[in-house]
Amino acid sequence: MTKIPYDVYESPHEVVIILPLWWVKKETISLTIRHETIFIKWQRIIPPIRKDFTPIQRMCFRWDIDIAIDLPPESNYKNMTSNLSKENILTIIIPKNTIPDNIKVTIE
Repeated sequence: MTKIPYDVYESPHEVVIILPLWWVKKETISLTIRHETIFIKWQRIIPPIRKDFTPIQRMCFRWDIDIAIDLPPESNYKNMTSNLSKENILTIIIPKNTIPDNIKVTIE
């Protein structure tokens, strides 16, 4: 997988992932969760280049990009949200299941 910088923040109530996605269209972004890991894939927009140019170095647009980020086990995936800002910053908010300190159980 490609090394792409991203930030992860955690509070007692949620996990927030912030990921800059340069040259990306929203339609190419895919989020998948498997075994407490979120997989983020996207495709970069290749700018038009004249046909008579030969690449000397290609690092930005060679392949689709994907990353995997491990998440805490108490993540509540069903209520996660995501947003791609106009600056192409992807923000993913994953709430955590609230686990009470103590639960009283009545025995019948």
